[in-house]
Amino acid sequence: MVRKKQTTWMHRNSRYVIAGVATAGLLLSVGCLAKGNTTLSGSAYIRLAGLSLPLLGAIAYGLMGALAIGPVLTKNKALEGPTWLGLFTGSTAMVIFSGYLLYVMFAVLQEPCVPCILSALLTLGLWGLTLVGKPWDDLGQLLLPGICVMMITGLITTGLHAYASNPDTFSSQGNAPQVTTTSGESEIALAQHLSAIGVKKYGAWWCPHCHAQQTLFGQQAFEYIDYVECDEAGVDPQPQACRAAGVQSYPTWEINGETYAGVQSLQTLATLSGYSGPQNFTNQLPNHQ
Repeated sequence: MVRKKQTTWMHRNSRYVIAGVATAGLLLSVGCLAKGNTTLSGSAYIRLAGLSLPLLGAIAYGLMGALAIGPVLTKNKALEGPTWLGLFTGSTAMVIFSGYLLYVMFAVLQEPCVPCILSALLTLGLWGLTLVGKPWDDLGQLLLPGICVMMITGLITTGLHAYASNPDTFSSQGNAPQVTTTSGESEIALAQHLSAIGVKKYGAWWCPHCHAQQTLFGQQAFEYIDYVECDEAGVDPQPQACRAAGVQSYPTWEINGETYAGVQSLQTLATLSGYSGPQNFTNQLPNHQ
């Protein structure tokens, strides 16, 4: 006589628990998106198909939450099997990618990211819940899909690392977007003043906020700015200088020994740097939020 498997509390409520963990991960990712660009979040080592790390995380957690709670909301028993397999393969891919993320964080960028570490723990939790949350007939049935996911995710992360390490081998994406605005006399005078007193601007080639800052100065004036590229995939990168300056987000200005994060209006830069020249700035602060 075949003994029926015992159904535990976890088996009955696992989808709710998984959905809760996925929601926590989604909120964490959205919070990172709202905070803006950080050293790690948009690094070329992490960006996949042009999407930054927080956006990738939000998409992944959203899908996991939908797979978990979908059959419960629709009361469709036919979705039970496929969604459990989707939860397992999805969480497996997320665990592998999180491992790669931790490697980049500590071994390559040497820039700890607390939200990223929390996300990795949540991801590991999701993976564990998919294993214990369903009374699998045989855990061996997960071996083949698990190996396939590991191979695919491994190839993707290997490709990301290879591209970020040698961007010129693949394309010319290490170059920042061209600045198309023109500079007036006031913008040029301010840029020359900032350069003369040793002001530095730290940023990354992929950062939209950095491009917005450059747009304020215009093409001619920004040539005078002492710009430090923080991403390894950019042109003439200086990540060690960025770490030494304590740069946490882009852009960051270093003026008279003090750092100021975020896009700054030209009037603000003039005040912070003690600039007393003409201030008839023609370019206005764009909506960069």
